Amino acid sequence: MGTALAIDDPSSEIDRLVPLLDADFPRAGAQKDPGARESANDDEVLREGPVFWGRSPAMAELRQRLEVLARSPLPVLIEGETGTGKSFLAEQVLHPLSGVKGPLVVTDLSTIPDSLMPAHLFGARRGSYTGSVDDHPGVFEQAHEGTLFLDEIANLDADTQRRLLLVLERGTVTRLGDSRARPAAPRVVAATNLEIAQLVREGRFRHDLYARLNPATRVRVPPLRERKEDLPDLIRFAFADALRSGSLLPLVRTQRRGAVPVLVPERGMQRLVAHQWPGNHRELKLFATNALVFLLMQRGATDVDGRAVLKVSESLVDQLLDGAPARPLPLPATASTAGRRIEVALKPGRTFAEISADVERQYLTGLFHAHGGDLGRMAAELFGPGASRRKVHLRMNQLGLRLRTLRGALSSSA
Repeated sequence: MGTALAIDDPSSEIDRLVPLLDADFPRAGAQKDPGARESANDDEVLREGPVFWGRSPAMAELRQRLEVLARSPLPVLIEGETGTGKSFLAEQVLHPLSGVKGPLVVTDLSTIPDSLMPAHLFGARRGSYTGSVDDHPGVFEQAHEGTLFLDEIANLDADTQRRLLLVLERGTVTRLGDSRARPAAPRVVAATNLEIAQLVREGRFRHDLYARLNPATRVRVPPLRERKEDLPDLIRFAFADALRSGSLLPLVRTQRRGAVPVLVPERGMQRLVAHQWPGNHRELKLFATNALVFLLMQRGATDVDGRAVLKVSESLVDQLLDGAPARPLPLPATASTAGRRIEVALKPGRTFAEISADVERQYLTGLFHAHGGDLGRMAAELFGPGASRRKVHLRMNQLGLRLRTLRGALSSSA
């Protein structure tokens, strides 16, 4: 009939209830193992700590590689689409299993201006640049003898790549404006949503730095569309995480008394499994949160076989996945992009990465014109309210799109 989970107090009961299927709504096709613990499913096999590894062969291979690489001193390069959980694996698997004595230091290189990148990575002395009022260590020093996670490493410019290579080779760092070398030898884990080998071929990433990051330890995190067999469980856990975060707890307590199951009927589940999930785990988490908000705001549970349940209907699934605003909480007209149409021309290329980069250039150029050159509005449409315009600017730079040229073309067309 569907998949159900009970929601009540995320701070205590959710950890016990969510990994199980509700007894009144067993998973379609599930068969009990007489020797298995009652209601245990096989979640103990599919999960380890906070990581849901699932059943897919790609995730089994990834798990095996990460468990081996975690215990080695070699750097690790994690590639995967946005939202696949690269940082999660670095923080929850690679660092905890590494046995290093130092701390885990996480830095997202896509959020740091190019002019401040050297100081951020390598540190600076007071007065070494405008605004530097104190001596401060960079992240390499902070993570000495620990783990340094460099997210979105493909955002580094050529000069910073050169400096990074020297630090990795020497195991020491010299702060900006200083002459003394300081020990800085963390275990480096780098991540990117691009294919570094392709960037090397295009001359946008140093070959010697790529070699130093050790392509032999490269791992790829599969997107959700390649994990179809795991999606029913991932959807359940997405609802659990939405509740566990605590942001919905006031709404749950206001609208509901006692545990009320959330039911995803079979057709709704089929629709969710068939969805491509371009935003991967981030999109799935947002879907679960939105679905719960809409259901709780409706103030009325659906009766299913004599039980009151919060039913995630197929129509609600379609509304949320297709970007159409649900009626209880209509979105502002300016936030809706369901009618956006940007045409691109598919051109032959040597690789899939080259073809997709060309399509992305055309799309961002079209979006730039649609928003009159406003990067802030582009960021809000692409990533949601509050997203940084710099993220769009960096990506456009990576793709070779220059704002001066685009703004000139925009003025000419106007």
